[in-house]
Amino acid sequence: MKNALAGMERALFWTLTIAAFAAAAVGLGARAVDRVAASYETAQQNYAIVRIAAPEGPEAMAAAESALTHSSHVASAAPMTAGRAAALLQQSVTAEDMPPLQLIEIELNPAERHVDVSGDLVAALAQGGVTAEIVQAPQGQGPGGTAARVRVAVLAGAIAFALIMALIISLVARGLAARRRELVTVLADCGATRGQAAGRVADEAAITGLYAGLLGGVLAGMIAFLALILAIPDATPETLSQMILPLDLVPIAAAPLGAAIAASFGARAAAGFFHEQAARLD
Repeated sequence: MKNALAGMERALFWTLTIAAFAAAAVGLGARAVDRVAASYETAQQNYAIVRIAAPEGPEAMAAAESALTHSSHVASAAPMTAGRAAALLQQSVTAEDMPPLQLIEIELNPAERHVDVSGDLVAALAQGGVTAEIVQAPQGQGPGGTAARVRVAVLAGAIAFALIMALIISLVARGLAARRRELVTVLADCGATRGQAAGRVADEAAITGLYAGLLGGVLAGMIAFLALILAIPDATPETLSQMILPLDLVPIAAAPLGAAIAASFGARAAAGFFHEQAARLD
């Protein structure tokens, strides 16, 4: 099989590679930000505070904590300390100034949308002789809402950047078609149709874009992997395999395909234009 890179200028190939690398790198970065924001959003959704209304005293707190611990909805439960409350308030309030607290922090397990978690917990506490209220963060507001908006903005930005890189690859591929202009003219003289002539140049550009995108995607993946190793120096191969999800590899896998399509599109358009010019001269 003929080498698709034979005789091709290095500048053209490396321009395609850099564009594909940039698109893949931005995609990987966007995916990392998305995972952090999603984790923060999930943590806020699964966090709640139980306010004990009656009775008062350590016995009520112990009964409430026991009921919560045995609930399938609760992953963990712990009484809120005065220091923790002062830190959450983020005001000039010391732990010594805090009154006795009837609050329990709980971390919830993920549940189906139709499940009334708060109602189930209130009922479980009532069976233990405790009247309480479950306080959760409002949906779509506060830091959790900000995290959701960040995810949307990052995804939109990554897609927009990828489209810009695809446009650059398409324009660069027109240069490849310009270098094959004589071939297109010869094909037109031999009676080849516009589709046949443009298709031959587009196929060459697609293979070139595929190789460049593959190299750019691999380089971006290697840099991302090294950054992950530096961020988590004590990570083991087992933990890394659990941390890296199949969806995280989409930018790397999309780089060769996207570069091939964009290069093919740009070269086909330019070759078709050259074919029309050659046909008119005939």
